[in-house]
Amino acid sequence: MNFVYIKFNSYNDEVRGFYVLATKARVNSFPDDLYAVPLQSLKLLDDLHISYRRATDEEVAQSCDQIRNPVALVL
Repeated sequence: MNFVYIKFNSYNDEVRGFYVLATKARVNSFPDDLYAVPLQSLKLLDDLHISYRRATDEEVAQSCDQIRNPVALVL
């Protein structure tokens, strides 16, 4: 299963999108409002007109760094 990292474009989209993904697909959440979802589940978001964008490589790396080194958040 191929996963893609996304960020929602607004808080309202995030609430609606997370609910849809959590109830009808799979979703993994990461720091900085980053989500990993199966590629095919993006159609669910598109069908409901929930606005999102693909996360950049830099955003993904930064989020993963926060998981690996939580002390970095204090700096």
